[in-house]
Amino acid sequence: MVYTRSYNKCFWRCRSNREAFTLIELLVVIAIIGVLVGLLLPAVQQAREAARRASCINHMKQIGIAIHSYNDANKNLPPGGEWEQGAPWRALQSTGVRPTGPNRERGGVLVRLLPYLEENTLYSQIDFEGGTVASQMVNGKRVREYVISTYLCPTDIHDGTLKLGNSVRAISNYGANYGPSHAGGNGNPNCSCTVNYNSYRPITGTGHANPAGPFAREGNLFVCKLNDVTDGLSKTIFFGEVRANCSRHQRNGWAHTNNGNGLFNTLYPLNYDSCSKDVAAAGGDGCGAECNWKTEFGYKSLHPGTLNFLMGDGAVTSLSENVDHTALQLIGCRMDGQVSTL
Repeated sequence: MVYTRSYNKCFWRCRSNREAFTLIELLVVIAIIGVLVGLLLPAVQQAREAARRASCINHMKQIGIAIHSYNDANKNLPPGGEWEQGAPWRALQSTGVRPTGPNRERGGVLVRLLPYLEENTLYSQIDFEGGTVASQMVNGKRVREYVISTYLCPTDIHDGTLKLGNSVRAISNYGANYGPSHAGGNGNPNCSCTVNYNSYRPITGTGHANPAGPFAREGNLFVCKLNDVTDGLSKTIFFGEVRANCSRHQRNGWAHTNNGNGLFNTLYPLNYDSCSKDVAAAGGDGCGAECNWKTEFGYKSLHPGTLNFLMGDGAVTSLSENVDHTALQLIGCRMDGQVSTL
């Protein structure tokens, strides 16, 4: 009996000693776990980004299908922007008076695509003969507040809306291509840019009345037909990725006429940094500020090193942010007659 008790004490003492870990053993285990996390985390992040990128590409393909469905119904592409009936955004040449009145801003390409993206419930309640489209009330909130999931890239850092002043604007991560041309000067002289980007441009359109690309903000002056894309649909950019945080116009939201559609262009290098809200921090000349009316309209994306573009034939292609710039101009233009090497 004495022997048994002695054995039991030894058993529990010895078992306890065998189950204990030394500090060195714990540190080794922690180090192994750290190494495994270090190896697995990038793979997980890459898998998530691949899924986000696939979703982005799918959204752009849906936009491409919608554009062609619109063309089938109307025999032309949707206008980049629509203003007061028959009047361009700039002053009317006949009167010298800038368009005003209740019908001044009637949306643009992203508004006109709604019924072809299963958003006919919203579209059917918009009064195009009434007030500014983006400000109209539909079921208790303004048109500009409706988030359209197809217009969003999941890689971008927002919930589909941005604040502009005291109002909420639902935004888009996709912008219609104006071609290798810039939109002109700046309303804010502090945001002017001294760099001459015209040197990148291999061909010049004639402004909004005959843009180098397939879309123009002033849809009252120009609406593109497919046979106007003489370089070929598969060789011409229709839409590209944009970042609303880096463009003052794009922060107006997808429903606003003056949201950058028909202004985004291939004149500027891809992912040119114009995201600063502080002109001084952007270098003092405004080139890196989101209020610059030139650089803000360059295509930008948060996909690592690449951007997605919707071509005229409905295909989506991914381009490196370091793509040859002349080649980018060529596929941004609808009628230069030159062959791109992309």
